[in-house]
Amino acid sequence: MHVGVFADIEGSFGIWRMRQCRMGTPEWQYGRECLTQDVNYVIQGAFDGGASRVTVKDTHEVGFNCIIKKLDPRANYVGGHFIQPTFFGNILNYDLVLYVAIHAASGTKGAFFPHTHYGIFSEVRLNGRPVCEADIYCAYLGEFGVPVGFVSGEDIAVEQAIEALPWAKSVVVDKRKETYTSSGQESIRYLIEGRERLRETAAMAVREAASMKPLIVPGPLHFEAVFRTEELANKFNTWGFDQTGAMVCWDADNMIEGFEKFNKLTFFPKNIYPFRRPLAFLMRGFYRIKNTYFAPRPNPEGAAFKP
Repeated sequence: MHVGVFADIEGSFGIWRMRQCRMGTPEWQYGRECLTQDVNYVIQGAFDGGASRVTVKDTHEVGFNCIIKKLDPRANYVGGHFIQPTFFGNILNYDLVLYVAIHAASGTKGAFFPHTHYGIFSEVRLNGRPVCEADIYCAYLGEFGVPVGFVSGEDIAVEQAIEALPWAKSVVVDKRKETYTSSGQESIRYLIEGRERLRETAAMAVREAASMKPLIVPGPLHFEAVFRTEELANKFNTWGFDQTGAMVCWDADNMIEGFEKFNKLTFFPKNIYPFRRPLAFLMRGFYRIKNTYFAPRPNPEGAAFKP
């Protein structure tokens, strides 16, 4: 069984503030350590559950947030965006995806670093309903026949994901600063126990893979992306999608088509679209080198766990 471990960063154990997720900062280097440890426990769980092959797909920003040299060497690693065969690379032979460290949807009040796909939106709606990344990404995977059977992250993010994936296993992660900076032993114990839950729950998801379902959202689909400002909508809507003030809309027959248009709105403006394939290749190489060899020293900001 080939298991894909998709990894965001905001929902990692040990992370409590936004700067720890911002690529290039010393605090992000600490956040990378937290994410890498979470991912390693999920990799172990996948193998414990019967996986014969594991591939880690880094989905946060441009990828390469995991510290590759510290990842479980049994797993393959994929960072960055792709054009073919899918936006996430070659997922066509995955039997199951486990999604680590997710965050809540754009506009979710009181959530830690909520956003959907890109931080420029105040809300994203599908067929009139607010949606999170799990709704879109997992439905995109679903149209390739790939089920998602596990999620971890803050409580509200997990609740949003499980609404779309009621069969999935889950682990809730505390986002309060005091959880990770209080008494050293208490914080470390919470991290150890929490990551052990990641391992155990990932193993359970893999063992029960036969009961996991690809998420299919029947078309036609109507997307509404509300930008934070009308100026942002004007800047990013280079394709002439329907626009009213700060809201941009588009229609699609299925999620593959709808997600491609979403990426046109966010990552592939019309003037660079013909060059997207070589640009994606160059960006993957650039960020792999930059984040491997030129990352800053970590600043744990008083966390009990220090890389």
